[in-house]
Amino acid sequence: MNGRVLALVHGIEERYRRASLGTLLPALQRRGLQVEIRSADEHAPLPPPTEFRMILVMGSHASVYDESLGWVDRERRYVRTAIDAGVSILGVCFGAQILACAVGGSVALSKYPEHGYITVHTTDPDLIAPGPWLGFHHDTITVPDAGRVVARNDAGVQAFTYGPHLGVQFHPEAGPEWLRAWSASLPELESYLLGYGVDLETFEKDIAENADTNARDCDLLVERFLARTGAMKHDPRIADCPGFRQRDRGAVL
Repeated sequence: MNGRVLALVHGIEERYRRASLGTLLPALQRRGLQVEIRSADEHAPLPPPTEFRMILVMGSHASVYDESLGWVDRERRYVRTAIDAGVSILGVCFGAQILACAVGGSVALSKYPEHGYITVHTTDPDLIAPGPWLGFHHDTITVPDAGRVVARNDAGVQAFTYGPHLGVQFHPEAGPEWLRAWSASLPELESYLLGYGVDLETFEKDIAENADTNARDCDLLVERFLARTGAMKHDPRIADCPGFRQRDRGAVL
């Protein structure tokens, strides 16, 4: 069984990249998966997606609709290639947004940016728990008709599926090390938060106080995602599901 996962990060210094995966990294490693981290916003080519069991697309301070960033469209096309090849995608925040765009959805500046802990209304609690989850974004997702919204709140879509693929607008990986990685790589983080009326010290405190709960919920989300996509690989009824093409009905995703 292919036990490799490709994690795509954005705008993170190399020495902080592992920490920037937060609690997602140990959750994947506990299940025997080997995680390879690449920066998608650099010029180096990415490996063929078929070399991996799944692709984890992480957050970014950039927006997917910023046409001045050539790497965004390149990454969107890479994600689409992975989907067409039957490789599962787990997108987090920006990763969820680029997943949505890759399958026919859209992203726009939100009227209700979120920078703090939120709860969500879930229609699929066996996949997405109600939270609290850390919201840390200023954009909003419109899911294509072939997708399925599985969690939302008053600010908009918080999670959606497209075949075996999952996008979450919130940050299940949030923890103190994750925040330190972002703070070190984005020196403007404090002023960015202040622009939304959020004090960085309070933000740090809230994340630290919720660290254990976050880690537990993130681990459960990873387990449910892997179980769900694995079951879809083995279910012939899913073969024609939007965004899913079985390359090998006998393989475990």
